[in-house]
Amino acid sequence: MRTQLKFIIVPYVMKFIIVLITATCRVVEHNKSAYDDLSESNRSFVLSMWHNCSTIAGWVMRGGDVTVMISDSRDGEYVSRFADLFGIKSMRGSTSSGSARAVRAALRLIYSHKPIAITLDGPRGPKYKMQHGALWFAASGKVPIIPMHIEASRQWVLKSWDGHRFPKPFSTIHVGFGDPIFIERSTLEDNIDKVALEVEGKMMENVRSVQALSRGR
Repeated sequence: MRTQLKFIIVPYVMKFIIVLITATCRVVEHNKSAYDDLSESNRSFVLSMWHNCSTIAGWVMRGGDVTVMISDSRDGEYVSRFADLFGIKSMRGSTSSGSARAVRAALRLIYSHKPIAITLDGPRGPKYKMQHGALWFAASGKVPIIPMHIEASRQWVLKSWDGHRFPKPFSTIHVGFGDPIFIERSTLEDNIDKVALEVEGKMMENVRSVQALSRGR
């Protein structure tokens, strides 16, 4: 009973705090044209981010048509309910466990021209090391991966495995999108580790770009 109450109360508290803080913040989006073009043409894509900005991403994506993949873990239950409070659809499953159910659910969305969002190093890391599930979704569905990263000009960074961050009041929140990454299934089958490193590199280019922008560089 106590656990169930936590599942109900904690997401509401998180939402209240984030809404309160972000009401004082300014949001600046960078290189969003590719994301907008795909969304407006009702084309599917895989929106990829690192775990350390996944909480604030729930607020950024609020009310959108993106379905978020969330792990089946206990922590995932909090995240799923938190996402629901912002009007975000979610599906449960993990690319780390190779869940066949998660793969089927993701591909159904892709074939229905719906975008999905995935934290590539979640839910347990290691930090900035991508799991291979998103590559198979993108290659099998013949859709691009769109990197996204979020940094604030002033933010709290937790001492967690991923360095999770939250914007501080009156900061500027920078949301940066990378260029679309297309993956051929044949290339993936030939050397998945090489493709993963290439995607990681492009993800990190976007991270460094957004970090520089958040610092006014």
